[in-house]
Amino acid sequence: MNNLHDLLLAKPFGDGAMELLLFGSFALHLLFVLLMLGTAMIAVFFFAHSWLTGYRFELRWDKRVLRIHLALKSLAVVLGVAPLLIIQVLWSVPFLTAAALLAPYWLGLLVLMITAFLSLDTIGHKIEVRPVRHLIFGVLGLAALMAVPAVFTAVLTLMENPDKWARVAARGLAEEPVLVFHWLMRYLHILGAAALFGGAFHFFFSTKGAEDRHYHLSHWMVVAVLFQVVVGVLLLGSLLDRLTPAIIAAVSVGVAAAMVLVGLAFYRGSEAREGRMKIALVLLPIILVSMLLARQFLQHQAVAPVQATLEARAQTQRALLAPWKASALQGFQAHLATVYDDGETIYANSCAFCHGDGGGGDGPEAASLIIPPERINAVRAQRSYLYQVVARGIPGSGMPYFTVFDRAKLERLLDYMNRQFGMVSPPPAQTHASDPAAAARVFAGTCATCHGTNGKGSAFGRGLRPAPPDLTRYGLTPERAFAVISNGYDGTVMQPFAQLPEATRWGLVSLVQKLRRPGSGPD
Repeated sequence: MNNLHDLLLAKPFGDGAMELLLFGSFALHLLFVLLMLGTAMIAVFFFAHSWLTGYRFELRWDKRVLRIHLALKSLAVVLGVAPLLIIQVLWSVPFLTAAALLAPYWLGLLVLMITAFLSLDTIGHKIEVRPVRHLIFGVLGLAALMAVPAVFTAVLTLMENPDKWARVAARGLAEEPVLVFHWLMRYLHILGAAALFGGAFHFFFSTKGAEDRHYHLSHWMVVAVLFQVVVGVLLLGSLLDRLTPAIIAAVSVGVAAAMVLVGLAFYRGSEAREGRMKIALVLLPIILVSMLLARQFLQHQAVAPVQATLEARAQTQRALLAPWKASALQGFQAHLATVYDDGETIYANSCAFCHGDGGGGDGPEAASLIIPPERINAVRAQRSYLYQVVARGIPGSGMPYFTVFDRAKLERLLDYMNRQFGMVSPPPAQTHASDPAAAARVFAGTCATCHGTNGKGSAFGRGLRPAPPDLTRYGLTPERAFAVISNGYDGTVMQPFAQLPEATRWGLVSLVQKLRRPGSGPD
């Protein structure tokens, strides 16, 4: 059972598969990083060399190298996403702990990469070479670019030394000289590898027919290999207590392949150029994979025990917390329902801006609507009818449908509105003097045209937008109903009937109230 220490969640794959993914993605990323960094080194070095010796022809080659750098840079950055994500899942606590302990430098990567890419892009995209500006931006960009692996190697070095975390947190990395020495050798080893890979790449693949460049690059590669030998010995010296036969074997294969690669650079048989390129294509991956494999062995050896301890602790915590899991989840859901999904919150965020906090149809957006929002504090309707209105809206009016909320949330909204405004309660009987006979004649002769003789709406009325409400399921308080009958409803075909005698209008209120059926009724 795999578990992360802090989240108590299972990893997506087993540790073996995750480490294989990390190895593959990191190898691909590192290959392009080395080529990119080595190319930038060559471009700046040979530009300075050519300018100082007055050999202008080489300046054009320098720009050609920079263009290759720009292409490699994009691939290196994109391919770096995968190993960064995988290592955060695989070694989450060790990696993030190390990154947090070196947070200022880790965040400084943003500035370094922006500075490096903009500086090198500035000279890489220019057609004309202006030596002073070229040199300034080149050195600035290369310095920033070379600092990036320093931060990455520092984080990985600290990640692989968990016994140093507490002391580094208390006293800083500089107070751990053994660790600093190991990091420095590791960083210099990366720079040497970049110089070797960049030199080999351009020697074999970008200087065809240019023997003078071959000459310079072959010496570049020899210097890079000698540098790697010195730094590699010192680096291995800092790891003596961790070396295993597998690590020694992997390093030996890489060293042997590097030596053969340098020998190829000095082989002068031009007729064998294609054959040398094929051999170089095999040797470069061998060097990269063997060295990276040795590093992977070391990393696993250092981090796996820490991860095992963390996972064992996670299992213990999981067992301790298991009895409270169900109640905790229920409490969390209840908290969510209270804070985010309760009726009051939904009303405040979705209804009040039209209907107003008090339901009087006087929200801040009400004045901008052609059809004024209903005064819902005067509505007295069946609950199922109200659910239909909030779920489906009222076509032709500003009342939208709220299918974004599920049924449970809408029911909580109706609960809240009923508590606040009494919308589901039956309307109180009207007590004013009325003329039922006159009201019945007006309803049959005028109102039934839209509302139908039974109040459910006529065929004509159901075609209106908005259609009149179903009076058998929807009603208003007597005062609100009297106001609508007298003044009409702006933006709809409901005309004012203030010219009717007051007793007739109160009679219409009573008549409409009698149409309203009790109960929730069908949806």
